[in-house]
Amino acid sequence: MERGLVELEATVERLREEIDRHIRRRLSERPDSRIVSSILEGGKRLRPVFLMLVFEALGGKERETALDVAYALELAHNASLVHDDVIDMDLFRRGRPALWRRIGIGRAVIEGHRIINAAFSTALEKGVEIARIFLEAWDKASMGVLDEIVSTRPPSEMFYLRLIENKTGSLFAAAAESAAVCADAPPELRAALKRYGLLVGTIYQLADDVVDLVHRRSVPVSLSLLMRQLEDAFAKAVIALRTGSLREALRFLRVPRNDLNFFTSLMERKLRELDALVEELPIAPEGKEKLRLFPRYCVREMLREGRVRADEVQLLRL
Repeated sequence: MERGLVELEATVERLREEIDRHIRRRLSERPDSRIVSSILEGGKRLRPVFLMLVFEALGGKERETALDVAYALELAHNASLVHDDVIDMDLFRRGRPALWRRIGIGRAVIEGHRIINAAFSTALEKGVEIARIFLEAWDKASMGVLDEIVSTRPPSEMFYLRLIENKTGSLFAAAAESAAVCADAPPELRAALKRYGLLVGTIYQLADDVVDLVHRRSVPVSLSLLMRQLEDAFAKAVIALRTGSLREALRFLRVPRNDLNFFTSLMERKLRELDALVEELPIAPEGKEKLRLFPRYCVREMLREGRVRADEVQLLRL
């Protein structure tokens, strides 16, 4: 598997460079290219790379079309980050001050809307079906964010999975399904690849949550972070009280117990589901192997960037 991951890493880097060139060319046509470029700067291009990886695995021919859809996907993703930073009041993004700190909250929200509009306009240029995929993904991602903010439900595996499938998995599902449309794949294969993309996004978010949990366990909690957690708990408690549930309100004011094993065992289960799905895909063996390895590449990169050893979280056998 190590050799396969090394080869996949080279493929990912090749696709990333191609996508960056395409993004620069498309942005050069925009009057607001400077600010949009600054918003996209530093991104890993993981979702558009994923789209192109699936497109290549299917033997797609209309490469320029696929690159345009990948560009639109990257725009949509970065617009969501601009809005997320405002919602969460995050001070930094990719090592720099968040956009709202640089240009103000009002203008940052408007710039995010403009980028979403550019993404959807590009998607619509490529056909109604691509636009439908984008609209569905955006609706689910927005619902995931809303659930995260206002939910008063008890934490459960089912609810947690729905949340991360909507918030993160939906864009990966859109990437895989869009790649299938661009490659003119039959409906059954498109549906299977959409499920595959959802699994990839779910695994990616699980890895992100594992890294976050490890750091929260090992790094002393700052006063500002503690205040923010208390503020979030209080807000959810108020919502629970307004629904008439005192028990729910009290639950949100308790410190939740974090279970690392819950996340890692769930990730391993989702990887097994993904492997079984990929095995049934009617595509060339080389393409299958890349699709099987891609989520493992994502997990390893996430752990490496977060400076978390695989043995720390019992994820040596991916």
